[in-house]
Amino acid sequence: MRSDPSTRSRPITVAEAQEIILRSVSRGPVEELPLAEAAGRVLADAVVAPEDLWPFPRAAMDGVAVRAADVAAASAEAPVVLSVAGAVHSGEVWPAPLEPGTAVRIATGAPVPVGADAVIPRELLQWDAGRVLVSAPVARGRHVFPAGEDARAREVVLEAGTVLGGGQLGLLAALGAGVVRVVRRAAVAILATGDELVPPRSSLQPGQVRESNSYHLAGEVAAVGAVPRLLGIARDDAADLALWIREGLRADALLVCGGASVGERDLVREALVRAGVSLQFVGVAMKPGAPVAFGLAGDRPAFALPGTPGAARVAFELLVRPALCKMMGHRLLHRPAVRARLARALAVAPGRRRFLWAYATLDASGVWVAPLSGQGTATLRSASDANALIDMHPGDADLPAGAPVTVRLLTAAGLPAPEASGRPAIAIVGARDAGKTTLIERLIPELRRHGLTVAAVKHHAHRDAADADTGGTDTGRFALAGAVETVLAGPAGIVRRPARGDDPPLEEVLAIVGPADLVLVEGYSRSALPKILVQRRGVSDDRPAPAGPIAAVVGDAPQGESIEQDVPAFGWEDIGALAALIARKFAGRPGPR
Repeated sequence: MRSDPSTRSRPITVAEAQEIILRSVSRGPVEELPLAEAAGRVLADAVVAPEDLWPFPRAAMDGVAVRAADVAAASAEAPVVLSVAGAVHSGEVWPAPLEPGTAVRIATGAPVPVGADAVIPRELLQWDAGRVLVSAPVARGRHVFPAGEDARAREVVLEAGTVLGGGQLGLLAALGAGVVRVVRRAAVAILATGDELVPPRSSLQPGQVRESNSYHLAGEVAAVGAVPRLLGIARDDAADLALWIREGLRADALLVCGGASVGERDLVREALVRAGVSLQFVGVAMKPGAPVAFGLAGDRPAFALPGTPGAARVAFELLVRPALCKMMGHRLLHRPAVRARLARALAVAPGRRRFLWAYATLDASGVWVAPLSGQGTATLRSASDANALIDMHPGDADLPAGAPVTVRLLTAAGLPAPEASGRPAIAIVGARDAGKTTLIERLIPELRRHGLTVAAVKHHAHRDAADADTGGTDTGRFALAGAVETVLAGPAGIVRRPARGDDPPLEEVLAIVGPADLVLVEGYSRSALPKILVQRRGVSDDRPAPAGPIAAVVGDAPQGESIEQDVPAFGWEDIGALAALIARKFAGRPGPR
C-alpha cells in the first residue's frame, strides 16, 4: 500500500520527481492527418523511403550530357568534337541510350540520358552548328546529381518523435506521402486558484492581483504541441476546488496553480484527493518551486504548482514540460543542458538545488551566462527575458566570474552572439581631457542602482598593445566602479588578439565582450552608436563632430555652447539623472532597484 507522500521526512529530489512522473505517463493515441494539416505535429512512426529520392540521376548544370570516356583525351590544342543529338529538359526523358561520340543538350534538373555519365557546363563549350567542341576532359559523375542522392529505398528518413516542420513536410511530399500518422494533441486543463486573483482586464481593488500564471502555462503547453484549456479562477474553498478539479480531470492532464503549500488557505492538495487524485509525491527539494505536488486520477496526471509566478514557471519547466513532451511523443523530453561560464560572480545560499533565470550568449570562447536581476518567486520580468536556466547544485554558493555552471537552454533557436543579443551600447565621446573616463567611472555605479550590469570598452590610440593603458589606470578605474568587463581596442588590435595596424571594427570589439545589460564605449566617435558628448570649458577639439545621434551632453559648458541644441544637458552634479535617462531610454528600466 502506497504511503501518504505528505508524511515523508524529506522532499524528494528533482531527479526522483522526474522519474516518478515520467514513469506514470505514456504517449497519447495516434491519428492520421492529411499532409497539409500536419505542420507542428509529432510523427508517431518512423518513415521509411519507399523508393530512391530522387529516382533518377539529374543534371546539376545547364550544358551537355556526355560519356566521360569520349572526352578523356580532350585538350585546348586538340579539342574533341561531339555531334549534338538533341536536347532534354525538365520533365522529359531522352528516349534511347546515348551513342558514343554524341552529346545531348540538357537543362538543370533534367534526367541524364542512359549511357551518359557527366555534364559539361555550357560556358566551357564551343559550338559549331550541330556540333560541340570540348577542350578538357571531364570526370565521371561531374555535375550529375546521382539517383538516391537524398535517400535510398528502405532507408529511415524521419524518426518517430520528429516535430513536422516545413522541411519534413516537403520530404514526405517528395516521397509520396498523402497522409501521415501523428500523435494526437493532448488536452491540458489549467486552473488558477486564489481569492486575490482577478482576470487580466479587471480593475484592481486593494489586495487584488491580475492572474497571469494561466497565460504563461497555456503558452508553454501550446509550445510543445498540446492544447491548453483555461478553466478560469477557483476560489479558496475545498469543495469548490474539488468541483473545478473534477472538470479539469476530463482533459488528458491537469495543472492547478496556487494553493499548493501548507498555509491555512492552501487547499489544493485536499481538493485533489477529494476529486479522486492519488498523490504520488508532495514537495521537491528545489528553489523555487518546492511545494509542487503530483498525482494520478487513473492514468491522468495532475500537477499542483505554486502560485507565485517564478516558482510556477520553474516547476513547469522541470516537471510538467517533460511529462507533456512524453505524452505528445517527442523524442527529446528535457531541455538541452550545456556547460557555460558565468559572466559575473554569483552568490546564493547553499543547501538546495537552485534554478536562476538567465541570459546566455555564444562567442568564439564558448557559452557565457549572466543571471538576470530579480530572481524572487513572485517576479515576472526575469522569466520573460530569460533564454536559459542556471542549474546550481546544493553545494554551490559563492561562484566567481568565469566559473563553470550547468545551463538549461530554453530556446530551440540557438544562442545569440553578444553583439546580436539586443544589448544596448552607448559611446562616450568628446575632446581629449574633457572627462570621458571620469564620466564612465561615475555612471557605472549609478546604472548599477537601476539593476543594470555594465561592461566598458575603451579605445586606445597606442600602436603597441603592450603600451596601451600602461599600469591599468583607466581600466582599473572602470573595474573599481563596478564594470563586469573592460576591453581595450585600438590600432594594436583588441587586447587578447594579435596586433594589427588599423583600428578594429567596433562590431569585432563588441563581439568579445561578455554578457552585460549595457556597454559603455569610450571613443569610436564615428560609429553609428548613440553618443553622450562630454564638454569642458577650455578644452577644444579640432576633429569632426561625432557621427550618429547625440543622446545627451554632459559637462560644465553652458547649454548654449552645445553643438546639439535639442538634446538634454547634464552637469557633473547630475550624473544620477543621466543614468536614469540611460536606464529608461536604452535599457527599459524605469527606476532604481
